[in-house]
Amino acid sequence: MEKPDSYTTIAKSGEGLYKDKGSKFLSFAFHIETEDEADNLRRQFKKKYYDATHVVYAFRLGAEGEKFRAADDGEPSGSSGMPVYNTIRSKNITDVIVLVVRYFGGTKLGIPGLIDAYSQAAALALDNAETIEKTITQSITVEVPYSMVNFVMRVIKENNLTVADMTGETKCKITIAVPLNQHQRIENLLNQNGKITV
Repeated sequence: MEKPDSYTTIAKSGEGLYKDKGSKFLSFAFHIETEDEADNLRRQFKKKYYDATHVVYAFRLGAEGEKFRAADDGEPSGSSGMPVYNTIRSKNITDVIVLVVRYFGGTKLGIPGLIDAYSQAAALALDNAETIEKTITQSITVEVPYSMVNFVMRVIKENNLTVADMTGETKCKITIAVPLNQHQRIENLLNQNGKITV
């Protein structure tokens, strides 16, 4: 299976409110880049909504969503955290955390009702967030004599690449962030005159 060369995340956080049989579900979606950020947000929400019945959350990290966690926070097992996670996954969004704060309204919803309510609440927060497509890049580091720097810079400019790092003493070392699907082509381009070591 071919690896994707881009992924979707959120650029601006989103919020939602879902009500069912008197229970209120406040939902929030945020962009995150690490598990620590996810833990910090979860702690902040537990503190801020100390009077809530439950603060359920799920997060998904990595270009292919390879890291994830979901927690029910006292709701019946599998009734809340996983439905929130599955909603994130079904929308194919990553580097995101969704938190759902529940205020119990006096009527039990049952497990199917909870799954539905948490899924709907998570979907509302994600639908109200602003999404962005990000390109997956891979670094190429080249070492060139100073006479070749202009050539490398021209390749970078013509292909809309980004210089991630540049150092130099006797030779100039340039690290370039290259979209995954262009990696081989750029490497060939840089190698075409034999004076560049990649």
